[in-house]
Amino acid sequence: MAFALTGFKRVVSVGAIGTGSGSVKSFCTYHTNDDAATVETAGYFNDLASDLQAGDIIMAGLDLDGTPALKNYIVSAVTASVVTITAQTTA
Repeated sequence: MAFALTGFKRVVSVGAIGTGSGSVKSFCTYHTNDDAATVETAGYFNDLASDLQAGDIIMAGLDLDGTPALKNYIVSAVTASVVTITAQTTA
């Protein structure tokens, strides 16, 4: 499948790193029938390039029509049209 905006929600602003534009970070949720391998494919969240910024957190409910899983991601980079995420690797 592909990214579906209906599964994405910005929940709250969680804090600021410094001051000025881009300093406030967000906590978001995303629910999908896609599995982790699909969500982690380069470009999956590109439709949100104008809405996300580096440091935003995405808590994702994955493979909801199969074997549901929960995985956390951090937006590691955003350019004009490309969103890069990194999966949480520590507890």
